[in-house]
Amino acid sequence: MIIELLDRKYLLVCAVFVLLLWMTTQGTAEEKPVRVMIVTGVDYPGHPWRTQAVELRKALATEPRLDVRLVEDVEIFGTDMIFDYDVLMMNFKNYEPLKREESAKTNLLRFMAEGGGMMCFHFTGGAFQDWPDFARIVGRVWNPELRGHDPYQEFTIRVKQKEHPIMRGVSDFKITDELYTCLIGQKEIDVLADAVSSVDGETYPMVFTYTEGKGRGFYTVLGHDAKAFEAPELAVILRNAALWCAAKDAQPSAATTAAPSRVDEIKSTLGAGEKLLAYIDCGGDVKVDEGLKITALGELETYCFASVVPAGLTSQASVLFAKESVSFLIEGLDRAKKYRLNVVWWDCDANGRVQSLIVRSPDESQVRILRPGRALPDYMESKSPPQTVSVALPMTYVRDGKLRLDVKNEAGPNAVVSEIWITELP
Repeated sequence: MIIELLDRKYLLVCAVFVLLLWMTTQGTAEEKPVRVMIVTGVDYPGHPWRTQAVELRKALATEPRLDVRLVEDVEIFGTDMIFDYDVLMMNFKNYEPLKREESAKTNLLRFMAEGGGMMCFHFTGGAFQDWPDFARIVGRVWNPELRGHDPYQEFTIRVKQKEHPIMRGVSDFKITDELYTCLIGQKEIDVLADAVSSVDGETYPMVFTYTEGKGRGFYTVLGHDAKAFEAPELAVILRNAALWCAAKDAQPSAATTAAPSRVDEIKSTLGAGEKLLAYIDCGGDVKVDEGLKITALGELETYCFASVVPAGLTSQASVLFAKESVSFLIEGLDRAKKYRLNVVWWDCDANGRVQSLIVRSPDESQVRILRPGRALPDYMESKSPPQTVSVALPMTYVRDGKLRLDVKNEAGPNAVVSEIWITELP
């Protein structure tokens, strides 16, 4: 009897172990990253396709659920390799047939028919120009007989469906880009954002989705060059779109989820009569514009230390960085008011960074060091938390409501910024 009871207990333990192992395996399978392949390598000579590709990869790579690969050879469409990916992102315009043209066409149609996600970028609608079925793959195609686009300039993107997973966290925004007016097609599309031409006054789709077979498709005509990516909303849209195309409807990532609570946390610490006017989670998705606008300047890169920092520091884990300095333009300032600037930085990977904080008038006529070079707290060795530098903005340096801020690298590999926000003082 005792042996029989022990056997039963042993079998029960084994059964529980197998169940737990199965549950663990299931959880791991669900957490597999979405595999995205960006395909480029040839384009209209006026399009800097390599610059575009680098910006696309940077934009997508900050989302931890995306595993991004960049391929500079459109011939890959003629191979079975594309079926190893969940989402294909096309950024090219071919003027010559592919070596495996028919295989490429068959593969692209099959990819979407079987549930693959398709992301189309900028001039992709001009690819495979003589293939009638290409409209099924991209939703809209280029008509060379139409006017191509408005002059390269700043214009406003109007968000039409704020609740759509791709547009989650995005409001109307300005971008310096080409407003395309040259796409045509009969396929049913769902317009998520549009813009009004300054030339003919007509409205044109800037971001839209469609379906083909079991697959989901996304197209944005934005992204002529690196300048377009200075509008942080474009990167947010692209990350959301990659998840949506993979049928993982853009639930906010850990970095995105933490940032709104971080904004609430900041607001809860404000003094009587003090108002939060602008906030940026540098390298992240959340941006607050409530009276002021902060824009990152120049060729900046992003990185996220989320895998090595405590769970409560998610927003501070993402950074913007550059070799010499990380610069911002602050707009909408009123010289009759008082503002406080807050910058969060730290030497998370313990590389001996020393930084200074400098403001200057946009015309460069006045420069002031707000904080001289100081060593940043590190986390990897000393476990020091991020540091907030809080200073009053010198309003005499403001010109036409604008002021430039430089976070300058004094020692170490580069300058880094985690967060920046501005409050109005009573």
